[in-house]
Amino acid sequence: MSRLVLRTLGLSILLAGALAPLILAQPRSTPLPTSVAVATLTPAEVQQQLQIQPETAQDYYNLGLVAQGQGDFPQAIAYFTQAITQQGLADYYFARGLAQADLGDHLKALDDYNQAIELDPNFASAFYNRGMTYLALQNLPAAVNNFDQAIALDPEFVAAYYSRGMAYFDMGKIELARQDYNRSLSLSPTMSAAYYDQAPRPLTGGGDQ
Repeated sequence: MSRLVLRTLGLSILLAGALAPLILAQPRSTPLPTSVAVATLTPAEVQQQLQIQPETAQDYYNLGLVAQGQGDFPQAIAYFTQAITQQGLADYYFARGLAQADLGDHLKALDDYNQAIELDPNFASAFYNRGMTYLALQNLPAAVNNFDQAIALDPEFVAAYYSRGMAYFDMGKIELARQDYNRSLSLSPTMSAAYYDQAPRPLTGGGDQ
């Protein structure tokens, strides 16, 4: 299973590869097809996926992704936990951390991100989402440190630049915040423009906010 890397901009805690295809479990009688995006499945197809009898850790992980895509975070956590019980991969801990964060349980999310990073120190999206969790917990220095790590691993990680800029702004480091805001804008003008009005005015040239 290859990891799908997140480089898109977002202010909430995001799934790595959320905009990219997700590999879903298929009946044992058929070979795995090319990757299918959860967003492209019809409600009937989603129900078909959920009716598959899971056997492997990958099966439980895939079902967790479907449940997460439907907004059923408690069920997603249950599936991810089953996957972890069978095979403790970094991706599985990371996905469960996202679901924990979606439920507002940032401390449990933090534990899962910590485990994911321990298993894979090069997991840029885990550092990013751990940074977002620290941001939610108002631990700004820790948030910046994790965004630093994400950017070091992926120098084109737009969301990490933007979020680090917001953390710098909250710390009163306006020039550093402006640099990160401009960097995110240069990397992804279209995506970044969607957040222009949400950015503090000193970063966008609009005067003090």
